[in-house]
Amino acid sequence: MLLARIEVVGFRGINRLSINVKELSAFLGENSWGKTSLFDALSLFFSGTHKTYKFIATDFHQPPNPEISSNKLIHLVFTFKEQCSGEFQQRQYKNITEIWNPSKDSFRYIYLQIDGEISDSGEIITRRYFLDNEGNEKLFSKKRLANLLNEFISFVPVLRMGSEISKREEVDSSEAYSKRERCEARIKRIFKRLLSSSQQLSEYEMSRGYEALTYLFDHYLFKRYGTVNYSRVDFEHDIHTQRPLSFQGLTRFNDLLKTGHKRDRAMLLLIFGEFLETRGEHLLRRGASPILLLEGPENNLHPVNLAITWRFFSLLPMQKLVCTNSSPLLSFFPLSRIQRLVRHADLIKSYSLNVKHFSGNDLRRIAFHVRMNRPQSLFARCWLLVEGETETWLLSELARLCGYSFLVEGVQIIEFAQCGLDPLIKLAQDLHIEWHVLTDGDSAGQKYAQRVADILLGKDFLGNRLSVLPALDIEHLFFEHGFAHVYLEAASCTEKDLAHLTVNKVIEKAVHKYSKPELGLAIASAVEECGADSIPLILKRLFARLVGLARTQSG
Repeated sequence: MLLARIEVVGFRGINRLSINVKELSAFLGENSWGKTSLFDALSLFFSGTHKTYKFIATDFHQPPNPEISSNKLIHLVFTFKEQCSGEFQQRQYKNITEIWNPSKDSFRYIYLQIDGEISDSGEIITRRYFLDNEGNEKLFSKKRLANLLNEFISFVPVLRMGSEISKREEVDSSEAYSKRERCEARIKRIFKRLLSSSQQLSEYEMSRGYEALTYLFDHYLFKRYGTVNYSRVDFEHDIHTQRPLSFQGLTRFNDLLKTGHKRDRAMLLLIFGEFLETRGEHLLRRGASPILLLEGPENNLHPVNLAITWRFFSLLPMQKLVCTNSSPLLSFFPLSRIQRLVRHADLIKSYSLNVKHFSGNDLRRIAFHVRMNRPQSLFARCWLLVEGETETWLLSELARLCGYSFLVEGVQIIEFAQCGLDPLIKLAQDLHIEWHVLTDGDSAGQKYAQRVADILLGKDFLGNRLSVLPALDIEHLFFEHGFAHVYLEAASCTEKDLAHLTVNKVIEKAVHKYSKPELGLAIASAVEECGADSIPLILKRLFARLVGLARTQSG
């Protein structure tokens, strides 16, 4: 089964949040926007060590305004669904038949609700129960409910990696009786050595580790998932992306263990060591569908090592939920698997790409131009969509001279010419990223401006989303606003030459001799000498509007 949806009310940093999750989900969001609280909700109630967790006072949401009293209620609802129609009939689910709900949309669901309440006397009450399709509590005896909860949670254990590893006593291999226990103890020792020392381990220690790893891999994964037919993920439009979970992936893992590069096998030792630390003493039952939570997997990793590590994680045949602030890591994820969390006044909302809004060609272009070439733009609060490269080089510097830092404010400048304007606007709207378009005043720019108006259909003030230069392009704008000398000098011309040369010709000669980015830097230097007052008013207004849009998402 798969976790399909999480609803949170009043838990830690989350006032309200409803979020759909998939086989692979990457969560983006600024600090204190609920990512850690979301993972806490899962790991506290579904990990082997915390499945009887009871709420404490600090679990109840405290509003940012200290004058407002904290919540006295917590509601957590976890929705699980079959991976394939009829899965509920499998023999391992025989003991939890009562909690599966009748089919809807061809799949059966299980709903688990966990409530917390602070009574008038100050007592904190924790309740767990299952729901039917209408949201009503399913009634069981206290003993039967306890058995069903334990049985159910054993099928969906949460493994949380990336947060601080809990300290556990090292296992003495002399007290480990089975081969599995001896192998686990050996892996844990090597894992601790690798973490605590910068020295390389001996070839003997590493080879012994590989032997143990091969056995444990077969014990935990190869036999467990060898016959499972995982539902495939739609990667049709996400080029250069790791293929879905499959038995073939496990085979490649096995090959790496036996014949892979020493570096790759050492990485597997680290990953499996942390897996054992996270799992603790609670073994995974046969037929379980683990949920792997990866919190900041990029921490302390060089980008090359991050790519290697994610290659291994992507092959693991289990549901993976990832919180990341790494743009290189984000580039490995299909756009359809990225979910952006945004804090609003009274709740946190999740936004993701809606494939229905895009053609196949649109999806391919934004996958290449945004996800692969500009993954950092997905972390931005606001996009400035511009036509050419001059604006990309020039506008950030001019904004700085006006006292604005685009980097600090979360404003990202993106050229739309190659990707197309429509796909980028639709993507920004889907992900709830603020956006603004700057076009030239020529005929092409007027067409882009009309397209923006058509997209808005009067639903937003056009001035919030569009600025049109009062000149053919940004070069002409600065030529006509006191910076003609920069282009004349670059074109090796004088003002007298303007008598027989058009402005277009001078700019063309300047661009031909240098380049648009280099001319943009020359304009920025000239503006710095003259002061911010020399910047055209339309651009100063643009910078203020962009920062205002970005700050609406600052939480």
